[in-house]
Amino acid sequence: MMTIRKRVQVKIFDNEYTILGESPEEYIRNLADNVDKLMKEISSKNNRYNSTMIAVLTALNLADELHKSSKNYELLKEEHEKMKEEYKIPIEQLNNANQDLEALKEHYKVTQEEFSKTQIEVSKLNRETNLYKEEIKDLKCELDVSKNTIKELQNKLFENQIELLKTKKELDKLKSTKAKTDK
Repeated sequence: MMTIRKRVQVKIFDNEYTILGESPEEYIRNLADNVDKLMKEISSKNNRYNSTMIAVLTALNLADELHKSSKNYELLKEEHEKMKEEYKIPIEQLNNANQDLEALKEHYKVTQEEFSKTQIEVSKLNRETNLYKEEIKDLKCELDVSKNTIKELQNKLFENQIELLKTKKELDKLKSTKAKTDK
C-alpha cells in the first residue's frame, strides 16, 4: 500500500517552512506550533541568544523531554509487565474457578436428573404404599368380620355344648330311669 506524502506550510520562530510528511496536516501543524511556542519561550528568557542558539536549546529541551518520556515509558512498560505477571495468578485462579463452576454445573445437572428419577420412584412407591394401605385396611375389615364370625361361632358352640350337656343329662336320666324300670 502506497502512502500519500503531504506538503504542509508552517511558521516556526517567524520563518516559513514546508514540511513533507505522511501524518495528517493537523498533526504536523500542532508539532510546529509546539516548537514555535518553545522557541519563543526560550527567546523571551534571554534576548541575547541568536536563532541558532534558540533552536539548539529548543532541540535540547525536546531531547530532554523525549529522554524523560522514553525513561517513563520504559518504567511504565516494566510496571505493566510486572502487573501482567501479577494478574496471571488471579486470571489462572479465575479460569480454574470457571472450570470448577462448569464441573459443578454438570454435577448439578446430573444430580437434578437423578433427583427427578428419584422423585418418580418415590411417587411410584407412594402409590404402591397407598395401595398396600388400602389392602391392609380391607384386610383389617375382613379380619374384624372374621373375628366377629369366630365370636359368634364360639358363642353358638358354647350354647351347643350347654345344650349337649343338658341333652346328655336328660339322656342319662332316661337311661337310669329305664334301667330302674328294667330291673
